[in-house]
Amino acid sequence: MNSLYREFTLRSPADAGAMVNFIKSNAAAFVDKGTPLRVIVTEEEMDRLDEQIKYYFGVVVKAIAEQVWVAGRQFDKDVWHEQLAKQFLPTKELVMPDGEIVLKRSSIARGQISLKRMGKYLQEVEAYAATEHGVRFE
Repeated sequence: MNSLYREFTLRSPADAGAMVNFIKSNAAAFVDKGTPLRVIVTEEEMDRLDEQIKYYFGVVVKAIAEQVWVAGRQFDKDVWHEQLAKQFLPTKELVMPDGEIVLKRSSIARGQISLKRMGKYLQEVEAYAATEHGVRFE
């Protein structure tokens, strides 16, 4: 079953126009299918998962990139994020159409990780960085 989900963050009149155009373009078709669209308007708020992800990149990975040297070299935040995600998040096998099996790491993106799992991931990463590399988090 394909479900429609679309969010619009209204930061400008153009964003509002895009939302209105989307609704105008799709509302009738969904009503005809017997599944009318539902529109909810609310003030944007950061939730706890957003705060965890912001902390992860803005404090944890930043501190690691700034403080850790490996074999005489430093690595940027993107490299550290890939390394840490590969090390501490589960992977799954994907079978490609040509039969190739690819290992794909989990993501910390919204909808891909739970609040609880993100908390555990943060603890694992911070403990590793402090213990193995002496990273100090401010």
